Amino acid sequence: MSAVTQPISSLLSFTVKNTVFNPVITASLLYILTRGPESLRRRLIGQFAYLQDPGRLATIINVLKGLVSFAVINRVNGQFNKMALNAWRVKSEKKRWNLAKEIAVITGGCSGIGALTVKGLAERGVRVAVLDIQGLPESLRDNANVKFFECDITNPDSVTASAERIRATWGSPSILINNAGVAQAHTILDTSHEWLRKIFDVNLLSNFTTIKAFLPDMIAQNKGHIVSVASLASFITVAGMVDYCATKAGLLSLHEGLNQELRHRYNAPNVLTTSIHPNWVRTPLIQSWESSLKALRTDLLDPQTVADSIVAQIVKCEGAQICLPDRAGKIGLLRGFPNWLQEVARDGTKNATNMKH
Repeated sequence: MSAVTQPISSLLSFTVKNTVFNPVITASLLYILTRGPESLRRRLIGQFAYLQDPGRLATIINVLKGLVSFAVINRVNGQFNKMALNAWRVKSEKKRWNLAKEIAVITGGCSGIGALTVKGLAERGVRVAVLDIQGLPESLRDNANVKFFECDITNPDSVTASAERIRATWGSPSILINNAGVAQAHTILDTSHEWLRKIFDVNLLSNFTTIKAFLPDMIAQNKGHIVSVASLASFITVAGMVDYCATKAGLLSLHEGLNQELRHRYNAPNVLTTSIHPNWVRTPLIQSWESSLKALRTDLLDPQTVADSIVAQIVKCEGAQICLPDRAGKIGLLRGFPNWLQEVARDGTKNATNMKH
């Protein structure tokens, strides 16, 4: 989407969402036109010539009934989704959390989304332990709430040693953000075995390792929050990035399984989980094919948008599944579509990485 049309599209999306699909507005209009005071109804109808025709008025009323029904169902569905991802709790666990006393661990926290997330949490008083192989950026080095722990997250021994140092320095973390990730654009046949091992180690297997290192303390307290930074690629596979998409689909599966085991194996339903699924984000990760995305006029998310979503969800003290941008939230339905529709959707991404043979 071009720089000119993107603001217009966003404005239209916001307007439709907050007017046409706002049950407060549509239900109010429906009430006035069907059960409201006669004087008010006449005044409203008198303002619009279109409504003065009985047939057209009946059509408008039917449309409003449909919109109200859709909005109510959508709101109820959203509430059930929220409850389901929080062990069917109705109320937030916020009273058990004090950000100034919480300790967070984040992988890949020295650049991109990770560094911005570290900054956002530290500004709210959270002490943040950063696991990475590169040093902290200058903007974070003098922050008293941030400590760097050099760690190769693909090495279980390195993760275990870092976990012990964190506990010895600050105590047991209550927040784990698995953010580290790598990506390259290439076909299956062009993927080396060395790279395949690396991308699965970083994007997926390291998540098992960090969870095993930090989850036991959360289970003991029946309190914690594990955030998985995944991708919309968890739901749709892109040609030229099959390895990356496979790791993100696997990460979603791990995340869903973790939710199940917290409730049904560890009896720790108050340990929260959140998965973040952004579309293409403007970071060094996509530099090698960013020109292809721009040629397709693809919206690129700002990394600050993703970081803000992570921080906001942690501050809420609630679990969630978040797709970015918001309008991508229904992408999970793709797997339920007929195969031909799924293939059409996947075909639409064929030029995203501009792979040619």
